Amino acid sequence: MKEQNATILVGVIIAPHGINGLVSVECLSDNPNRFAPGAHLYTDQGQMLTVERQQSHKGRLLIAFYQVKDRNQAEKLRGCQLLIQPDQVEDLPPDVYYHFQIIGLQVCQQGYLWGKISDIIANTANDIYVVKRPEGGQLLLPALKSVVKSIDLEKGVMEVEVPEGLA
Repeated sequence: MKEQNATILVGVIIAPHGINGLVSVECLSDNPNRFAPGAHLYTDQGQMLTVERQQSHKGRLLIAFYQVKDRNQAEKLRGCQLLIQPDQVEDLPPDVYYHFQIIGLQVCQQGYLWGKISDIIANTANDIYVVKRPEGGQLLLPALKSVVKSIDLEKGVMEVEVPEGLA
């Protein structure tokens, strides 16, 4: 069974903003409500933060957290990753997966182990799965229905049909 990542990265605190505890955040989530007032986030240091308010500013978000009242407290958060728990993500339609669910899957073809997915390259046409081979090296697999035959998250396996000339 595949072990899920304990947390999911959704943002990074870049720097304090002003003197009242606001922080500038680089948003890494495509969920528009991820940083809505009342949202609970965790830092990579284990601190839970609750969003009080947020606004866009120069391509980033300015966020006020209830737990952060001044610039000194905000400064201590500089560089912190903002994380959520896997159960905080929205449900997706059938056969659609989050990257955190795909990374770490074993890639097999009729009993042959190609390796394990170590990364995903986002591409305009389709994602590309980076498969780390057990003997070294990597295999780049396009995320296409003609290649990916099935995904079993419980077993941690992606069944594929690697096109000739790709391996």
